[in-house]
Amino acid sequence: MVRKSLVVALICILVGSLAGCATNGYYDPARSTGAGALGGAATGAAVGSIIGAATGSPATGAWVGAAAGGVLGAVGGYLYAEHRNSQARSSQAAAQAYNYTPTQGNVVSIDRVDVNPSRVGAGQQVQLGMTYTILTPDNRPAAVTLVREVRLGGNMVGQPYQTTVNNANGTYSDQVAYSLPGNATRGTYTVTSRINSNYGSDQRDGSFTVR
Repeated sequence: MVRKSLVVALICILVGSLAGCATNGYYDPARSTGAGALGGAATGAAVGSIIGAATGSPATGAWVGAAAGGVLGAVGGYLYAEHRNSQARSSQAAAQAYNYTPTQGNVVSIDRVDVNPSRVGAGQQVQLGMTYTILTPDNRPAAVTLVREVRLGGNMVGQPYQTTVNNANGTYSDQVAYSLPGNATRGTYTVTSRINSNYGSDQRDGSFTVR
């Protein structure tokens, strides 16, 4: 009974430590990148060795290690890192570009999305770009939640990326890197970029192809 409990505890600790890199879909870039460096097979082997020794059964260690390796590999397969958010236009410049006046109310708009490169190989990285504008009548800073969702054939690939930034009025450029695993499925992936705030929301789609 003690050995079985130890096995369960080890699995929970190892899987939980990797899953802890994400909270509500938001990936900490440094921790996310570190998790991605762990291969599912290598991690599974380590788990198997520990469990085999704890239970005195190499066979048990082998199958549990393989299963854990599969879970860890799936969680760590598609990762986000290197998030950057910078102001491209001041509130005054953005208002001029939009011919904005306070009587228009709130403006929450994604001006464009960029996915570079548009064709990529498995194991490579894609830069997901978004340019957005926030304008409000009182010119107050706004908390803006930025979301990226990647789908293949309508199905979500990995976890969505989400983070919240506090911006003054203006236009902003936002970039996040999306890393593909070496066994990424070929096809055209849809990237949905979304912004949400108390002043409104907007979204746009882009795409890239894994060749």
